[in-house]
Amino acid sequence: MKEDKLRRIQYISVQNTLKTDLGTFTLDPSIKLPVQLPEGKNDIDADDVTVENIVSGMLTIIAYDETHKHFSYYKSFIDALEPGLAGELNKAAIAKEQQKDYDFAEELFLAVYHLLPQSASCINLATLYSYMAVDARDRKNDEDEDKYLLLAKRTLQDGLRRFGENEHILAELSSFEAYMGNLEEAKEYLERYLMVASEGEKKQELKKVKEQIDFQLENDNEIKEAYDFIMLGMPDKALPIIDKFIEANPSVWNGYFIKGWALRVKKDFEGAKAALMECMKRGETNSEIYNELSICELELGNKELSKTYLEAAADLDGEDLNIMSNLAFLYLTDGQFDEAREALEKARYLSGDDKIVEELINQYEKLTGEKIGEVIHEDIVKDEDSEEVEEDDAYQAELSAIAEDDIPEEHECRCGHHHHHHGECGCGHHHHDHECSCSNHDEEECGCGHHHCH
Repeated sequence: MKEDKLRRIQYISVQNTLKTDLGTFTLDPSIKLPVQLPEGKNDIDADDVTVENIVSGMLTIIAYDETHKHFSYYKSFIDALEPGLAGELNKAAIAKEQQKDYDFAEELFLAVYHLLPQSASCINLATLYSYMAVDARDRKNDEDEDKYLLLAKRTLQDGLRRFGENEHILAELSSFEAYMGNLEEAKEYLERYLMVASEGEKKQELKKVKEQIDFQLENDNEIKEAYDFIMLGMPDKALPIIDKFIEANPSVWNGYFIKGWALRVKKDFEGAKAALMECMKRGETNSEIYNELSICELELGNKELSKTYLEAAADLDGEDLNIMSNLAFLYLTDGQFDEAREALEKARYLSGDDKIVEELINQYEKLTGEKIGEVIHEDIVKDEDSEEVEEDDAYQAELSAIAEDDIPEEHECRCGHHHHHHGECGCGHHHHDHECSCSNHDEEECGCGHHHCH
């Protein structure tokens, strides 16, 4: 877009005959003025040489080419002609941002930032790039997402170069790095912020944020070490580490979850259940906890309670392959074939080549004599007049909205990796293990949420 905009500029020479009030500003006849060509035109007509088109050309250069040899001259021209223009452009940029006309909003915010450089215009531009990154992620365009995230970061860093240790930009950079999972960098910016920030409610809030980040960084190694031991099949070595963590952090639910997982791996199902219930006492009720409780109750012979927990897990996260396949198994064993079929269709849609799902489908077909057909991807057709989408089957339309490779995000993580391992446990039940976000850190997902497919 930048190149296209600059290509649509042509330059003209003018004498002092330009009819506009520039106050004390003196035109330099030796400097050509840029004219923004109207859409669809390649050459300038006499009618195109207007003050509006000259200002438009100058704003394009100010937005996209700060190194232009006449940048300062054009900026002074606009300041003389319309002293309050930056404020008007900023209002227009915000409106375009809200309308998701991001390209136009970018040009306007860039022009504002370069016309009137200050921390607010820097942050507005960086915020726009963050919105553009989210939009790219929604469109599943990873390349654009990375590009706009990088632009957001570079814009804020440019603001620090221009304005020094500005408290508002430091706070934004800290927030950005925390969002990206870079807690060390977030902490560094927060420390710099706290050194220069004025006293007030925001400073007190960010002090608490720093305390939380310090807590996460301090305990991250313990959580990872315990996780590694459990993954290596050595829960006995993980448990002392987790008990030490819980002793130091008795109000944090994550430690109890890892303890419950370790005890479940040890087949201490009563102990695992007790640890998982401690998570709930601390206010955490997520699908991972319910799934682990389901496993424990099934192993303890409480099949109906196991199913209840698993249904609760599915209500919280109906797009988790492990939960849906586990639920399908329980429905099959209870002869609830309609429910089993629905869970199996959803599980296969989430991962069409999963071996355990295929095995469960084979069991369903043998038990019922019914064939589960291929996954149907519905074509959505828009009525050009009403632009309304006609849906033949509401459930299939819902499934159509789920990309086959989508992995539900527990937090804002961008790696997109999904680890899905298969194996058998000692009791002969198949199980899936996959990564979850139950640990006490944000910079990466941990793998403490192991699930059995019974």
